Amino acid sequence: MLVVFALSIAASIYGYWWGRDYVANQLKDLPPFFAPTPAPAVTAAPGAPAPSITLRAWDGKERVNLLLMGIDQRDGESEPAYRTDTMMVLTLDPLTLDAGVLSIPRDLWVPIPGFENGRVNTANFLGDAYDYPGGGPALAVKTVEQMLGVPIHFYARVNFTAFEDLVDRIGGIDIDVPYDIYDPNYPTADYRTEVFSITRGLHHMDGALALKFARTRYTLPNGDFDRARNQQLVLKAIKEKLKEPQVLLALFASAPEILARLSASVKTNLSIEQMQQLAALAVQVDSNQIKTAVLDQNYTEFATTLTDPPQQVQIPIRAQIARLRDTFFSVTPNGANQKDHLPVQADGQR
Repeated sequence: MLVVFALSIAASIYGYWWGRDYVANQLKDLPPFFAPTPAPAVTAAPGAPAPSITLRAWDGKERVNLLLMGIDQRDGESEPAYRTDTMMVLTLDPLTLDAGVLSIPRDLWVPIPGFENGRVNTANFLGDAYDYPGGGPALAVKTVEQMLGVPIHFYARVNFTAFEDLVDRIGGIDIDVPYDIYDPNYPTADYRTEVFSITRGLHHMDGALALKFARTRYTLPNGDFDRARNQQLVLKAIKEKLKEPQVLLALFASAPEILARLSASVKTNLSIEQMQQLAALAVQVDSNQIKTAVLDQNYTEFATTLTDPPQQVQIPIRAQIARLRDTFFSVTPNGANQKDHLPVQADGQR
């Protein structure tokens, strides 16, 4: 779910060490998630304007933003479209090494280009279900760009299988759980429920436990907002584990197998070369200096829609989000001025 950024670091370090000659000579057929995605036929929702998509180019010098998505796809499933269970924007300035992780709650009620207003977690579903150009990831990128008012250069989408696999491959992760958690209705892979509980304090987690910690939300003090913070803890723990030389050597040894397995679990528009660039930058970033933020109750308001049936959602407070945006995606000496105005929102969004 949260692991694509870490996966890209691991895969890029592998590619960086092994060299471009290996990529050119031995990986003649790159896994599908590295290949450019052809634009499918445009089919918008009935009565909706024709959609369009323009993904941003990155020159390697300006601040880069990546939309990280986790989809609720379980092992063995092959539905044509999925909602996102997790959405984060990862940002990194290559000159100042200013980095951050911004979590977007899945119930945020926003305009979805080419469609009506909806929860932000439906953008990926609609993009895949209606053959949006570039598919679900492209529509999710455009939706988040419009909501935040910043460019999104790359996307990475991962399912539960890839998340658990990587955490297990790196030998698990260590997380200091901030509070006791007891969830009597945690959803299982077969769409039933089970009890998930964990005590406050330091825990070593394998992939299955880390996934439960990242997904549970119903009994947390602040629900989805605390879940987003837990997910940021997981992402940080993975990054810390990837610093260990023995872990990198193990990933290096099994890199071809990892790349083959990822083809069914990960979709991204990052190239091998771009992963190498990001990996070289990411290893220089001090984890303790990474900014984190959640679009929580300080940036949203709870509301009930007038739809049939009514939905419990979170309405963006535009002024508050704009202030956060202007500091989180700050102006840097490289001239990447992000302080454009947020677009006008419709249907009561402020």
